[in-house]
Amino acid sequence: ILPDSPCFDLTEVYLKKNILQCVKQLFGEEGIKSTIDILKYNSKEHRCVLRCTDESYVRLRAALTLAEKYEGQPCTYVIHRASANLLSFSADSRNYQH
Repeated sequence: ILPDSPCFDLTEVYLKKNILQCVKQLFGEEGIKSTIDILKYNSKEHRCVLRCTDESYVRLRAALTLAEKYEGQPCTYVIHRASANLLSFSADSRNYQH
């Protein structure tokens, strides 16, 4: 959750840079060796879909949970859903009509 400001522009590149900085700050150089990709990004809602390996999931989640700042501004990352399979994001079994 980032402060809304007309002079505050959040792009995919800056978001990934901040995510990698969060991981590096918590786990050092070893933490950023794993691959983290932004698959989908919505700039209006500041929401994204991230992909990482199974081995780096716990590190990524911990780093995002403990993140405090984005470019000097206070921020909070909220994890809405997590899944080992990307297909599970395309359908919601609770709302599926047979």
